[in-house]
Amino acid sequence: MSPVVIARVSGLVVAGLGVASCVLARSLPAQTGFGLGPAFLPFWTGIVLAACGLWLCARPTVDPEVSWPTSRGFARAASGFVLLLLYALALQPLGYLISTAVFLVVGILLLEARRARALVIGIASAAFLFLIFRVWLRIPLPGGFLGW
Repeated sequence: MSPVVIARVSGLVVAGLGVASCVLARSLPAQTGFGLGPAFLPFWTGIVLAACGLWLCARPTVDPEVSWPTSRGFARAASGFVLLLLYALALQPLGYLISTAVFLVVGILLLEARRARALVIGIASAAFLFLIFRVWLRIPLPGGFLGW
């Protein structure tokens, strides 16, 4: 397949994912008692995805300076998708705090090799996000087996 066809097919897939996200977000509550509801982020993310997909389809040509990544680059991208899937699956049983900390630590390790920095930044970021959502915004988060 030519790079132009690949770009067009990729654009259709991304646009389809964006439309699916918008449609599925409509089944979530748009507002809650304290403001925006859980439908806000997936809906607007779907809008942005659909716009990016349509842009990929409408581009006149493919940039000749852009090259395919190496197999290592594909492996890193695939591991990022797998990590995101595992995070979504682990959110309910492990709870928000533990699953987010593990997700951030492993995600940072995928980007850089410094283990100490990844551990500190991942755990601190997860704790900070937990405080923002649970304490300040009072949004109920999955508690997991610890209950918090």
